[in-house]
Amino acid sequence: MKKYTPKNERIKEEYYRYLAEVDGKSASTIDGVCKSIVRLEEYNRYKDFATFRKEQAEGFKKHLLVAKQERTGEPLSRHTMLATIKHLQAF
Repeated sequence: MKKYTPKNERIKEEYYRYLAEVDGKSASTIDGVCKSIVRLEEYNRYKDFATFRKEQAEGFKKHLLVAKQERTGEPLSRHTMLATIKHLQAF
């Protein structure tokens, strides 16, 4: 069963609404942002965003270097890693 933090879910929903309505992002772009945030949440075991620290960001970057694609089992591409980091920086 997937875990979640209600406070995080509210923050994410507000951010997705901002991306769509204010920033004018497309649905596919918002889906990519959503995947990036979910990757971070899975890495942090769904901890509250308010407890996020610099060390977790560094650890997540290292985690991306060894992470595997779900479908193929191959390492993540550099493009995927960069896009994930960029999405999270904006978030």
